[in-house]
Amino acid sequence: MDHFFIKRKRNSEVKYTEACSSSSVESGIVNSDNIEKYTDSSLQTSSSFEPHFKKKKVSARRYNEDYLKYGFIKCEKPFENDRPQCVICNNILANESLKPSKLKRHLETQHAELIDKPLEYFQRKKKDVKLSTQFLSSSTTVSEKALLSSYLVAYRVAKEKIANTAAEKIILPACLDMVRTIFDDKSADKLKTIPNDNTVSLRICTIAEHLETMLITRLQSGIDFAIQLDESTDIGSCTTLLVYVRYAWQDDFMEDFLCFLNLTSHLSGLDIFTELERHIVGQYKLNWKNCKGITSDGTATITGKHSRVIKKLLEVTNNGAVWNHCFIHREGLASREIPQSLMEVLTNAVKVVNFIKGSSLNSRLLETFCSEIGTNHTHLLYHTKVRWLSQGKILSRVYELRNEIHFFLIEKKSHLANIFEDDTWVTKLAYLTDIFSILNELSLKLQGKNSDVFQHVERIQGFRKTLLLWQVRLKSNRPSYYMFPRFLQHIEENIINENILKEIKLEILLHLTSLSQTFNHFFPEEKFETLRENSWVKDPFAFRNPESVIELNLVPEEENELLQLSSSYTLKNDYETLSLSAFWIKVKEDFPLLSRKSVLLLLPFTTTSLCELGFSILTQFKTKERNGLNGAAAMRVALSSCVPDWNELMNRQAHPS
Repeated sequence: MDHFFIKRKRNSEVKYTEACSSSSVESGIVNSDNIEKYTDSSLQTSSSFEPHFKKKKVSARRYNEDYLKYGFIKCEKPFENDRPQCVICNNILANESLKPSKLKRHLETQHAELIDKPLEYFQRKKKDVKLSTQFLSSSTTVSEKALLSSYLVAYRVAKEKIANTAAEKIILPACLDMVRTIFDDKSADKLKTIPNDNTVSLRICTIAEHLETMLITRLQSGIDFAIQLDESTDIGSCTTLLVYVRYAWQDDFMEDFLCFLNLTSHLSGLDIFTELERHIVGQYKLNWKNCKGITSDGTATITGKHSRVIKKLLEVTNNGAVWNHCFIHREGLASREIPQSLMEVLTNAVKVVNFIKGSSLNSRLLETFCSEIGTNHTHLLYHTKVRWLSQGKILSRVYELRNEIHFFLIEKKSHLANIFEDDTWVTKLAYLTDIFSILNELSLKLQGKNSDVFQHVERIQGFRKTLLLWQVRLKSNRPSYYMFPRFLQHIEENIINENILKEIKLEILLHLTSLSQTFNHFFPEEKFETLRENSWVKDPFAFRNPESVIELNLVPEEENELLQLSSSYTLKNDYETLSLSAFWIKVKEDFPLLSRKSVLLLLPFTTTSLCELGFSILTQFKTKERNGLNGAAAMRVALSSCVPDWNELMNRQAHPS
């Protein structure tokens, strides 16, 4: 390569020497500096190897202050740098027009009457253009901020489940007072562009539509999903069906509010299915084949032999989905089995509560009495079979205030005061308070988001074993009551007849036996057979040996993946830190067969607690004063797990209403 450059250099020198010789004959003068200059330039040209057809690079022209005499300034708009702008017509020319000749031609052709104007005239015009640009920029900024503020206010109003008028009557006046106090009146005036309650309603509808589009776009991508559905009646006697959806998104499961359907009271099961079909398939364009799980509460409206909503849903999924009866609903049904003698105790406790709470005067008097003596609670709670935790809470409050209630009933000369004088009744009340508090704890553990079927099955099986243990304790020669703290404290602090205590023990044993039978009925072992066969999903690192893997009845490819996965210490750290669903989604690329199988097993809902939460929020929106409200938009904003894309919402409107 060096030889090549030396040869090129020599050829250039020879050619130039010959040229200089010929020119020296004519001029008789040869400048050695010119020879050296030419030689260097020839070397530079020869070493660059640029093809002769390469397009010449055009550099951007720069603005010169002298161009103002032609009526042009430098454009200061974003992305418009180094382009001339006419101070007369505000037209922006291309960068190539930054030539005196072209700028002068624009002045002569477009503004011929201003050719003779002095430079001072164009300087004044320049100031006017800058002031106008600054005003437009600031007004646009204020307008955009006001628009975003209106969306944020509407979003917060819906999230907090308050009336839309709160924005106009509370939020905006409070903000004006704070800004006026901390800053000045001029700053406070900018907040007056925040919209009124009518615009808040429109903003909530826009945000709801945006969130719905985000969710449906994700589901339309073909990913698998599971649903839970439940129906109830609101304060306006309107039957409402809520549907939630769970799907794998990014690195974990997402649970979100899918749809809100207003049903008429005379709709049959087929009509309910038709409404679901119209929304999910007709409106949302989703494919039922991607639905892998359906969860409901097991009521006759949804699962009854005359309704067949679940049966129709399973048919349209080509039986590719599994139906789960809500664990909480089953636990509530199992807890209702109470022996007759204990049921009388519960009935009398409810009568006491109704006697006091049914009269506003009695309720106030009891509250005043409890406040005067300094009790922890001053109110009683109503009992209703619809609420899962009602029995435990009402019994706990009655037992806690039993002495105060007894004294109050005596003052009111009620015959219900006699039951508090019966030690047997109070002792049974103490037991019922304990056992229903335990059932409440179990119900609370079954509630919440992102729970998997393994956790719920383990809790149910653990409780069933606990019931068996308590039965063994009571059947022993020296029965133990440590599991019922209030009952134990009561029999220790009061003298209970031995025979009466034995009778109570038999009734408790009968109740525990009945609970075991009903739990076995609503949670049969055969329903959990699939989970036992796929126990590796719960803990894949428990199967490190080939012998243990062979017993799982996996296909050879799945066995190989499980052995490789269980041997990875890095993945074991992920398993210990991530949720079970997030772990199996993370290993999707490396272990696709196991990941797919695990996700399908974990995807279906186990409870309808999200629907129950939705109904509770619906009661906050639809009050007696707003019983005609169609809360679909507000419900979506309040319950959605998606976060709005505020930039996209801002682009929908250039200015606030």
